[in-house]
Amino acid sequence: MKIGIRNEPSEGGLGGSESAVVLLAEALHQRRHQVELVHHRRSLTAEQLTKFTGVDLNGVSLRYVAPKEYSFGTSNNPWLRYQEAQAWQASLSEPYDLFINSTHTIPAFCHAPRGVLLVLFPYKRPSIKPLNGATGGLPPWNRLKEFYHDWEWKNRLATYQVKTANSRFTQIWTKRRWGVDAEVVYAPVDMDFNIGDKADTILSVGRFATSATSKKQFEMVTAFQQLEGCLAGWVYACVGGLGGSSEEHAYFESVREVGAECRAQVRANIERANLKLLFERAKIFWHAAGYGENEDDRPELTEHFGIVTVEAMAAGCVPIVINKGGQPEIVEHGVNGFLWNTFEELKKYTMLVARDEQLRRQMAEAARARAQFFSIEEFVNRFITLLQPLLETETEYIS
Repeated sequence: MKIGIRNEPSEGGLGGSESAVVLLAEALHQRRHQVELVHHRRSLTAEQLTKFTGVDLNGVSLRYVAPKEYSFGTSNNPWLRYQEAQAWQASLSEPYDLFINSTHTIPAFCHAPRGVLLVLFPYKRPSIKPLNGATGGLPPWNRLKEFYHDWEWKNRLATYQVKTANSRFTQIWTKRRWGVDAEVVYAPVDMDFNIGDKADTILSVGRFATSATSKKQFEMVTAFQQLEGCLAGWVYACVGGLGGSSEEHAYFESVREVGAECRAQVRANIERANLKLLFERAKIFWHAAGYGENEDDRPELTEHFGIVTVEAMAAGCVPIVINKGGQPEIVEHGVNGFLWNTFEELKKYTMLVARDEQLRRQMAEAARARAQFFSIEEFVNRFITLLQPLLETETEYIS
């Protein structure tokens, strides 16, 4: 069977979505399917993906398709507008027997006989607003437009027979925003860590981003600066990806300036091997994405799942993470880590773990056990099980 797996993100560094589609591509290729990764980053290569994920993509091809912004269409005729909607980015899925769409924005109609939607996080559908500042609800013409777009949306999503979400948090918002039920398939996490001697190190990992979800590195470095006098000899390693925009570099420099005033090591774009060493050596892991944000109004600004949190747990770090987004699905408060709502709680739990070695060891073991629930094997097995009814139809295998 010819399978296309589309990965939507086109800016910034490589992340969890790339890991998921690469692992899925490998699993399907090993089952003798012809697999192609469809992407929107012109410079992306198989070598880059292999270096980032450690997965050999020999036999999996890459196909670049220029990104195209969504449009409601231009025709006032509903049927012509529907045809325009169907035609938008039709080339993404047309060449395949099975099309898997990993996305967080409006999905194109699937033109392959079989379609799978992998929701990273559902961004809002464009809304129908009253014309000319009208009040008291939508006027008749706008109500007709709203009816049409709801009808079109249901037909668009119906072209995907299987729909998945990367966490329960994403699943809930997919139902609220897109009106569809999705099966939870947790994102895959690397469990390959060597557990040895730990150092008095706190670690956080996340992109130094300004335009997307902020990981709140500036706030975390500031919190460590306030704790430094109570944590004699402890070091804070604040690391993550850094893109090419001037805004992101300015933000990175602001974080590094605060870090220079305390024992914080702020580093960007380190090699995967060095990052794994940091996971293996750190005792405590911090995560703060979503701090200060209204989760009900802008849930996309929280961590939708939390791959790095699970990686830290697999490496024997005790997670002390914000009680938002997908983090509460991972960390069981007081059992294998702590969930915090304020920075005062973050500092309190950090001091508790740092000063009680027996508690730290106990929680670290519990964290490692919990992490196994989110392994690569679990992801692949769960996804292949959901795909099986689609894969069992008449197929065209590689000769």
